[in-house]
Amino acid sequence: MIEALRGLGYSTATAIADIVDNSIAAGARNVDLKFSWEGTGSYITIQDDGRGMNEAELDHAMRLGQQSPLDARADSDLGRFGLGLKTASFSQCRRLTVASKRPGQLGCLRWDLDVLAHSPDDEWHLMEVPADGSRHLLASLLTVQQGTLVLWEKLDRVVTVGFSEQSFLDLIDIVERHLGMVFHRYVDGPSQRLRITINRREIALWDPFLASHPATWSSPVDTIA
Repeated sequence: MIEALRGLGYSTATAIADIVDNSIAAGARNVDLKFSWEGTGSYITIQDDGRGMNEAELDHAMRLGQQSPLDARADSDLGRFGLGLKTASFSQCRRLTVASKRPGQLGCLRWDLDVLAHSPDDEWHLMEVPADGSRHLLASLLTVQQGTLVLWEKLDRVVTVGFSEQSFLDLIDIVERHLGMVFHRYVDGPSQRLRITINRREIALWDPFLASHPATWSSPVDTIA
């Protein structure tokens, strides 16, 4: 089923935007993306400073389809089916690790599609620790009071045959342009409430309505009492 869900049509940019949606719903004010080129060992992290999750909430978040679309939702909840974190991530990688921290609490869960594929039984093995050799990639979460870090490894849908370091840099530009358009009102809207960085550099914004362009004209506003 998961292999089928990998083909839902995400691009890297739209998949990351889905993760940022979750950060916004968690009340994050800062979201930091890290793209690290290491050939086939390349990885991407998305870390926010939202309220984080306790053990039960993290387990709930990592389950497929954990929320009915018929359930009542908070106004700040941008999700719908409880699938976005997993389907967006699996569309890009084969190993998804999510670590979340609250004051006095730190949890970590991991899906690895290769572990599932080679399991002798048909059980769903959701692991509780980072993969061997990956623990240091979560270290930035230890220095903050709260937040969540999403780690994508085994980027088989990104680092394909012929994909180079320059391709990776070009991908960063594509992701930045997409996030700058989708979230421009959160970053630079009437009530600025979000800061997004990629490799510690703030993203450039693009307003599709060109509100600040000198050639843009707005019609008068009529107030109806």
